[in-house]
Amino acid sequence: MNPYSGYQSAYKRAAVNTLDQNKLIVMLYDGAIKNTAFAIESMQKKEIERTHNALVKSKNIVAELMSSLNLEKGGEIAKNLQSLYSFMFSQLIEANVQKNPEPAKVVLGLLKELREAWVHIGTPQKAVTPGKASVRPTPNASVDKRLNLRG
Repeated sequence: MNPYSGYQSAYKRAAVNTLDQNKLIVMLYDGAIKNTAFAIESMQKKEIERTHNALVKSKNIVAELMSSLNLEKGGEIAKNLQSLYSFMFSQLIEANVQKNPEPAKVVLGLLKELREAWVHIGTPQKAVTPGKASVRPTPNASVDKRLNLRG
């Protein structure tokens, strides 16, 4: 056992407690993306236990994202996110039960798009000084596309 493990876990807890909410959400997306990608890779290698464990971790992170929604303050966006998280949750279950990577691949794509949006939201925007030209980046096609989910 590592004698410093207590200090390391205390440091991690302190780091998480001092993060702003946006960074914490991006970290959750990072964990879900990592575990979902690992599950897909493990599925292709026929590593059943690793696949199961990674999908359960992803499912738990999606459940945490869903439970953190404030439906009263978030309005329509929070309701749409709730539906999307619910869809992802069910797709992760389906991938795990069927050991089929396709539903997990769909979830992975959605997680990456949502993470990108949260990173964009958390990036401070520069104020435009009067008289100076403003340069706006061209929108990313993956951010602008509409999601059409059935099921």
